[in-house]
Amino acid sequence: MSNKFYENLSSNTLFHFTNSRDNLIGILENTFEPRYCLEYTEYLTGEMKIEMAYPMVCFCDIPLSKLKRHIGTYGNYGIGLNKEWGFKKNLSPVIYTRQKARTATNYEKLIKWYLQNFKEDSTEPKAKNFRKLFSDFLMFTKPYSGKMYKNGKNKFTRFYDEREWRWIPTIKNKNVWTHLNKQQFLDEEFKTDANLLISQFHKLHFNPKDINYLILNNENEIDQFIYSLERNKSKFDQPTIKTLTSRIITHEQIMSDF
Repeated sequence: MSNKFYENLSSNTLFHFTNSRDNLIGILENTFEPRYCLEYTEYLTGEMKIEMAYPMVCFCDIPLSKLKRHIGTYGNYGIGLNKEWGFKKNLSPVIYTRQKARTATNYEKLIKWYLQNFKEDSTEPKAKNFRKLFSDFLMFTKPYSGKMYKNGKNKFTRFYDEREWRWIPTIKNKNVWTHLNKQQFLDEEFKTDANLLISQFHKLHFNPKDINYLILNNENEIDQFIYSLERNKSKFDQPTIKTLTSRIITHEQIMSDF
């Protein structure tokens, strides 16, 4: 069969979106810094449901032609990096599940097994190792649909449509939080301090050659964006700026031309 009319359902680019031009410039200058994001295990039942914030950098695996709704949710500025870069950095697509799905019920069975064999806060090596491994699974698991906490509000969304990939740092420094509980996350001062601390020890690096796209809101911002890069001569030489300029596309173009 001819591939003439074949349409990819995934992309060769992993996109990360933000809500301002300054944030995008900050990513180019400092690379990605993880931030704590609040997750709710709506796929579990009863008292097993928890709200916990994990440090991560999030991307979506969506073709450019399908990005319109995603951009509206997460911001009109973005960076798209080659998926091969994502493979090298060990990014992972998340596991989507829902209540009573086999993945979710198996999670609950593992929790019950642990509580039958260990105290909840047991310091036994086997118990600590189990909690570490199980926590890693939860960090990369997301409900098929549910509430999303953004800008101080809860919004219902179908997460499955986001085709999310995550980078979550492996934290070995005992002074850095592996997670925050909901109360800590909602304390803006505490969360800010936690984000600053983890960014000192963990960054997700990339090179200009890894970039496929830079997304600005509209064409009127391009000259100022380039000027901002030119001011940072220690980071961006002229060949690098030329390369980055060739990668620019706008939110307006995506909305009207794709």
